[in-house]
Amino acid sequence: MKRRLLAVALALFPFAAKANCLPPWQTLFACDIAGSSARAEFCEIADPESHKSLKSHYYTYVVGTKPAELYFEADGYYFSTKDTVSDHPTDLAMGVGLANKNYVYSFFVTEDKTLDGKIREAEIRVYKSLDAFSNDAKNNEQLRLQCKTSSIVANQDNIRP
Repeated sequence: MKRRLLAVALALFPFAAKANCLPPWQTLFACDIAGSSARAEFCEIADPESHKSLKSHYYTYVVGTKPAELYFEADGYYFSTKDTVSDHPTDLAMGVGLANKNYVYSFFVTEDKTLDGKIREAEIRVYKSLDAFSNDAKNNEQLRLQCKTSSIVANQDNIRP
């Protein structure tokens, strides 16, 4: 029932999906996509034990003021550190992904440790499988979208392995 209400809210109120995650979910990561009016959000429940009837995470991809183009819920998330930043040796690059059917929808962030861990850049990536997301092969995603740096919102305490 709660999932159905969330789906209805996302369809009827696309600004709510664009603005931030719907309670009891909170923003894990969100950004506007560079060169477009699209926005991606990864949402999580901070205390899943208090909301056992709900999935712990959800993902939305919204273009402009239209209803969500893609929305799905997931139990848990996966980490990947397949990317390293050779030209910035003090940076840490990491990815977090949510599995949906045969795909993993993920965000990768690059933190600059010399700037108190501020996120320098981020991307949304879609992988064809969990193995493609988590293995060491680089540039094997199906889709890569650059985030507008000024729009990045991240719960950095929850995205570090």
